[in-house]
Amino acid sequence: MRKLEKHEVMDAIRLSEYAFQYQVPEKDLEKRKAAYLKHEMWGDFDGDDLAAKLHLINFKTWIAGKQFAMGGIASVATYPEYRRGGRVAKLLRHALSEMKNKGQSISYLHPFDISFYRKFGFEVLSSWKKLKLKKEDFKPLPRVSGKVRRIPLEQVYETLNPVYETFANRFNGMLARTEDWWKERVYSEGFLFASYTNTSGEITGYAYYQIKDHSLEIEEFVCLDGEARRGLWNYFCQHDSMIDNGTLLTHEGDPFPFLLANPKVKTKVEAYFMARIVDVESFLTDYPFTLDQNESLFLHINDDHAEWNNGSFHIKSDGVDIYRGDKVNASCEHPPKRGLRCSINTLTAILTGYQKAEFLYEAGLLEGSEKDLELLKKIVPERETNFMDFF
Repeated sequence: MRKLEKHEVMDAIRLSEYAFQYQVPEKDLEKRKAAYLKHEMWGDFDGDDLAAKLHLINFKTWIAGKQFAMGGIASVATYPEYRRGGRVAKLLRHALSEMKNKGQSISYLHPFDISFYRKFGFEVLSSWKKLKLKKEDFKPLPRVSGKVRRIPLEQVYETLNPVYETFANRFNGMLARTEDWWKERVYSEGFLFASYTNTSGEITGYAYYQIKDHSLEIEEFVCLDGEARRGLWNYFCQHDSMIDNGTLLTHEGDPFPFLLANPKVKTKVEAYFMARIVDVESFLTDYPFTLDQNESLFLHINDDHAEWNNGSFHIKSDGVDIYRGDKVNASCEHPPKRGLRCSINTLTAILTGYQKAEFLYEAGLLEGSEKDLELLKKIVPERETNFMDFF
């Protein structure tokens, strides 16, 4: 197992093509090579032959109002003759160690199978919701005084990223997008951007959409307030002579369907990305718990694939003390019996906000006293999860 060299990038592309059943057009090959070379590619080899691989990508993500360094895992693939031989497991464990060493305390990935990645400590981070709309669903909401304007692609990052950042900070899980990410991964041929500007001259929302074959597809519907929501929706209603139907992709908790004239529309909700805390000590230290000065909580964590996370973590208003086996950090000489016990999966689900602690407690995935459960609920900031990107 080793990093792939620059001259081996075509080996990585060919494995992706085989595993994910697509073909990179010749005209796009150089662009794909350049994209792959921005990743840290790790491969497991059989002699000189690449048998399995994964890519590591450096990101930052919004959690509880703060940005955390995040390692994205992508393009996990194995040739069929090497499958079920433990190669991917070995690569994933190594990736966790690499991310920890780089200071990335959390990791995301898009799963081909959720149950497979749960075995390695990953848990669902977010779900998306897609509304399937008929032409008659495009009925305007109460009028607003602002304006909607289409944004040229060369102005999108400068114009819309501040709106996106404000929106992203309201959730757990959103990427902190760079200018390159907007240009290389958000933009797609045939799609357009439209912004909403209020009467004060502030841009308070945008939509990313395309119209094709008399169908409207809204991929991003980012609204900082109700005025922007109404303004952008009414803009789409003005396309009624051009469309027969449409779709709107949004986050699971978005209450927008309530505003439709007929909220009874076909809706599909599906688990999307997964996350995993890579380094519990670092993550807990940076996490903005809302503890009073006299409050503290012990968390006892089990992690089968990152041994550095196994231990007891004493969360206090002035920091985190750690106990691991015979190694003692700070004032925690012996792990107490009190506190809450859970796996790395459950801890990730709670601190990212995808599941509430009381639900996981009822499910038997979080153990301890009800008093400690109530304290955990109190000190974890409440934020819905959302993830709008892909890698």
